[in-house]
Amino acid sequence: MVESSRHRFSVFIAIGWLGFALQLTALALLTSVAHWPWLPATIVAVELAVVHNFIWHEHVTWRDRGVAGLTRFARFNIATGITSIAGNVVLMAIYIGVLGLPPIVANAMAVGTMSVVNFFVADRWVFATTVNSPPRRIRGTRRVKRTGQRDSTSASSVSPVVVIFVAVLALSTTASAAPPHEAVDAWNRYVVETEARFEAAASSSRPADHDVRADGESLGVPSGTISRWRGSAFIPGARLDQVLNRLQYPGTPPPQDDVVWSRVISRGHDSLRVFIRLVRHAIVTVTYDTEHEMTFRRRTPTIATARSVATRIDEVGGGDRGFLWRLNSYWRYEQVAGGVRVDLESLTLSRDVPTLIRPIASPIVSRIARESTVRTLEALRKYLDPIPGDSLTR
Repeated sequence: MVESSRHRFSVFIAIGWLGFALQLTALALLTSVAHWPWLPATIVAVELAVVHNFIWHEHVTWRDRGVAGLTRFARFNIATGITSIAGNVVLMAIYIGVLGLPPIVANAMAVGTMSVVNFFVADRWVFATTVNSPPRRIRGTRRVKRTGQRDSTSASSVSPVVVIFVAVLALSTTASAAPPHEAVDAWNRYVVETEARFEAAASSSRPADHDVRADGESLGVPSGTISRWRGSAFIPGARLDQVLNRLQYPGTPPPQDDVVWSRVISRGHDSLRVFIRLVRHAIVTVTYDTEHEMTFRRRTPTIATARSVATRIDEVGGGDRGFLWRLNSYWRYEQVAGGVRVDLESLTLSRDVPTLIRPIASPIVSRIARESTVRTLEALRKYLDPIPGDSLTR
């Protein structure tokens, strides 16, 4: 007996791969050896894989649920057809049309997503009953006596699959050209809380840490996602005055992978307005033209801070897929023994991640955010690292 859902899912995936191999083999034989046209060959190959998977699932994956015959097989065919075909088509439309992913990557992610959906549908609907016990009660169905009457499953047979299909279809409409007001309201509240905390801790001393570190978290808000990432770096041999001078009067921009180019638009007393063309690399590459208001403040003789707020974020090429709606950065510079410690806290607001793709997308988003934070700090450290003959060391 398959004892746990995790074990059952592993068996489900393994059988699915065997079925896929059978499908490819049958298709190759029918087209190359039997010289069938591709369309009927594909239909037969797919159905062979369906039969193969059903037999193995009924006798191995869900063998504790008993054998139910043609009714269960019909359900399995319906579920496989709707979730595998319609579900993949809808997800491909979302991944390519909304998220802008390449087709091959989108297809791989769609297959991975629908594998989870297929397992859920099979576990909760197709193989939901046993032959030795009354059918499992499912919301929206009614139990009947086992006296030759047919179980009334006409409503429940469709509902789990239809609900999933409609939910996935609805995801294609979640793209927004601008952040919804409820997301902006949540962002504004979060920024107020963050800045209050930043102000309270700005003047307190911290121990030097010579490694580049980064950690963070994502917070789901209405119609959006707020990501907060913090990191620190150490600039050996640097002095705070020279660090601030170089940041406020930059020459060559920091050699940062995600910055294509930048320029100072205007300069005031302890403030800068800068333009940055920013590129984010992941599964999809997105380029932004951004403008930032930066304000520097000397807190104590050994501590200074800077606040950067993006006042303009335009996705190059038109449109707005919601990957970056807001961007704030809070910097802290402290003179410590042997150099200057730099702390960064970065906040971003982006569109919400659809529920069905969250298990796949969230780790990618987190990895991108962490790598961006580390790259920013490493580029800054390289830019501010003492250079022979530079005033930074004098």
